[in-house]
Amino acid sequence: MNFLRRFHDIVSDQALNFDNKIKSLLNFGLEVFNLDIAIISKVETDCYTVLYAITPDNSLTPGTQFDLDGTYCVHTLGAGSALAFHKASQSSIANHPCYLNFQLESYIGAPIKVGGKIFGTVNFSSPNDSSAFSDEAYDYIELFAQWLGSEFAKIDTKEQLLKNSHTLSKLESVANIGTWEVDLVENKVYWSKQTRRIHQVADDYQPIIDTAIEFYKEGKSRDAINKAVEDAVTKGSKWNLELEIITAKNQHVWIATFGEAEFIDGKCVRLFGTFQDITESILLREALKEKKAEAERMLEDRSMLFAKISHELRTPLNGITGMLTTLIDEQNTQKRDEKIKIALRSADILLNIINEVLDFSKINHGELKLEPTDVLLKTIFSDLASLYTPLFKDTSVELVIENNIPNTCWAFCDSTRLSQITSNLLSNALKFTEQGFVKLKTEVINSNNALTLAITVTDSGRGMTPSFLESLFSPFTQEVDAKNNKGGTGLGLAIIKELVEYMGGSINVSSEIAKGSRFNISIPLALGKEQVLDDIKSKIELNSHLLSVLIVDDNDINRRVLDASLDKLNVKADTAIDGQDAIFKCKQKHYDLIFMDCIMPILDGFEATKELRSQNICTKEATYIVALTANTSSQDKLACQQAGMDMFVSKPFKLPHIEKAVSNALEHTAKVNSFN
Repeated sequence: MNFLRRFHDIVSDQALNFDNKIKSLLNFGLEVFNLDIAIISKVETDCYTVLYAITPDNSLTPGTQFDLDGTYCVHTLGAGSALAFHKASQSSIANHPCYLNFQLESYIGAPIKVGGKIFGTVNFSSPNDSSAFSDEAYDYIELFAQWLGSEFAKIDTKEQLLKNSHTLSKLESVANIGTWEVDLVENKVYWSKQTRRIHQVADDYQPIIDTAIEFYKEGKSRDAINKAVEDAVTKGSKWNLELEIITAKNQHVWIATFGEAEFIDGKCVRLFGTFQDITESILLREALKEKKAEAERMLEDRSMLFAKISHELRTPLNGITGMLTTLIDEQNTQKRDEKIKIALRSADILLNIINEVLDFSKINHGELKLEPTDVLLKTIFSDLASLYTPLFKDTSVELVIENNIPNTCWAFCDSTRLSQITSNLLSNALKFTEQGFVKLKTEVINSNNALTLAITVTDSGRGMTPSFLESLFSPFTQEVDAKNNKGGTGLGLAIIKELVEYMGGSINVSSEIAKGSRFNISIPLALGKEQVLDDIKSKIELNSHLLSVLIVDDNDINRRVLDASLDKLNVKADTAIDGQDAIFKCKQKHYDLIFMDCIMPILDGFEATKELRSQNICTKEATYIVALTANTSSQDKLACQQAGMDMFVSKPFKLPHIEKAVSNALEHTAKVNSFN
């Protein structure tokens, strides 16, 4: 009993840690057995490793390893229980390696088991002979081995728990998932480290039930979690919700919370679950929803565009085909001229519709580009005034022009786009004004070498309702107000707004029913460099019949149209049906001017031009090549230039463009001849 009391006193001493308890128990064992050496070992396969040891000279240190078969412990493990030897030299193990190497006469040991598996041994030994070991000695060694097995099992479990906890913590962090628990008996709340991180509170923050709920955003989120908790406590319902919280750092975070209840004897004693930050997923989901909605809107816009365009194209096409058909048998010169004018006007309308569709497509795809040049600013609006004055001639509407821009003001800007913006506003004003006036006022402010262009278009027309004004710059809005619907794609004002804003400007409108409308535009412009204006026609006598000209186009109608236009300029042209045919004819005859279509089968205009230039069939000095194409982007123009073309004319062309090409070719030829 004294032995048991001593053992109990050692293992229950709270002041001693595990290593000190082992040291005390080993010393106690040496005292009990009257031996010199005490060892606790770990056995793995055939390897015997010393974990703890007490020897007279401290020669045996932890970590020392032996072959298991070279120790007495191999017999202990074989027996599976406590085993002892004394007078080893006179026993059956006298030839055992352990005796031969260490001359240990006395030994007592027992196996240490953890979870039913051998962990190692605890043993005591001595080179001195001892008396036979008593039953009390066997009890001690067995009790010591059992206690060690229990303690090693606790250590192993603790290490595994720590490892699992560390792994769980890592998983929580990676997945952004935390855990939580509410003890309803003790009225305590537990949050894992990751749950605290999501709430953006300190690691030592201790939540309580009331304050934990207050993290949920007031309104739908807080109401939803309160109801979920109530249903869990009263009905045992689980919940899986996506809610919004406001963290301790006042950040809005979306979380997915799962929870369920635990009941004992019909009473809810615990709530527990998970807590995951899903802000990124929610934002991505909302972005995808927006993308889907945007795609659906674009699809709807496209369908509306196709429907609108197919309707609008019929009117000018009807004007063109109808007038041209009636011209066949028309003998009256005056009527013929009127029908031709109607057909040409219808063609202009058709071209405007196509250009609007192309501009709208470029804007939607982010391909809108400006092509600025140095321009005398006042001339843009002077030319527009000259163009629109005849349109007002046979109406009850007066066109008033106040072009207050100085005659010497040069700007670096896209004159085509400025003309398009103003032209569209004037056309709309005339369209919706039956009588009264349409006024165009322009002025420019020069401040610190920076220009601000102000364009104002005012009319006394029908005006617009406030609701119509709200969607005025959206595509197709002319469909909305049937009273004001007088045709058109409904794209014009939308394009104007995009153009103005793309140029860094602003546009606003005011209107009142039956009193008219007023559009104000302000656009910043860069100062331009003064250019020397050169009237080519005044310097070059139009002896165009001296030019040798080739038309290259795979479309017979296009060849005929261009040939007819050149005929008006006293130019007789040859034709080629593709690039390959053009090269063949250029080898047979010299041409001063070539009109080259870009898109053709067999060999397109780009490759044909490159070959003509590279093989010196048509050198830059000898032949002026004009690109003729329906593609009008800056990239297309660059491609023509890189191929070796000298000028760019877009389809459908007008006679002035052809006149310009012929004039350029004549000037080019004159320069070459002057050098020769």
